[in-house]
Amino acid sequence: MIGRILVGLDGSKISKVAGEYGIYLSKKLKKPVVGVHIIDIRLLEGPFLSDIAGGLGFTVYGDLTAKIKEILDVKADAILDEFAVRCREEGGDCSIASAYGVVVDELVNMADPEDILIVGKKGEHAGFAPLLLGSTAEAVARKAHCPVMVTPPEFREIKNILLAFDGREKSVHAAIYVNYLAKTLQTNVKVISVFKDKVEDQPLAESFKERLESILEVPFEFIDKYGLPEDILDEYITTNKDDIDLVVMGAFGESVVKELILGSTTNYIMSRSPVPVLLVK
Repeated sequence: MIGRILVGLDGSKISKVAGEYGIYLSKKLKKPVVGVHIIDIRLLEGPFLSDIAGGLGFTVYGDLTAKIKEILDVKADAILDEFAVRCREEGGDCSIASAYGVVVDELVNMADPEDILIVGKKGEHAGFAPLLLGSTAEAVARKAHCPVMVTPPEFREIKNILLAFDGREKSVHAAIYVNYLAKTLQTNVKVISVFKDKVEDQPLAESFKERLESILEVPFEFIDKYGLPEDILDEYITTNKDDIDLVVMGAFGESVVKELILGSTTNYIMSRSPVPVLLVK
């Protein structure tokens, strides 16, 4: 079910935590992990360099480009070497890779559909991200063709998984993924589904539970809640954060226009969750 585990690294503390999760899953799932650093090509072209050149008094634009490229290459080597050393010390099956390009696009292009792509919630350049486009993590989660795990600032072992289940196709895929993870990692599983009306939606809740029983080959606790999905899920995860080590859910809905205007439950939970969120396509 899983090919490789790819981890986006940028040298920040948060990306180092993403690296810890990558190494941890590599060992537990017995899959190779690849530490990836993308050198943002936008730092080597356009107004960014022109402003720096003027401020530093460089008269030859090409000289500055070469110097910055050299600095970025050295930084990339340091970031990847640190990850490789830590991975080998912990017994992980690891390799490293770097590339020039737009960070989100390169990360997405490197990952195959059967891989897991892990990114920290906020990267080194998060402050420069346009508000309408969101963070690197959100952009990767939307564009990637594989499951994406978005990690918080602190690492902890995965012993308890919460599956958010709404019955749609991507949610079913998420349930299949949870079944694999729970069996391999030997975790506890809880499933939460949110409905509109406690009386009218009771038959739907029962059908969800029956569907889950046909997918999950491990014991699980089914939790039915009623109200707005994003509010209910956020409250439940926040209240029970000490008993949840990973949230798994389907990645985004089908209506792009609606999400742009109103946002999505997926994005809301991904941005607010104090624990890692795994988004399954």
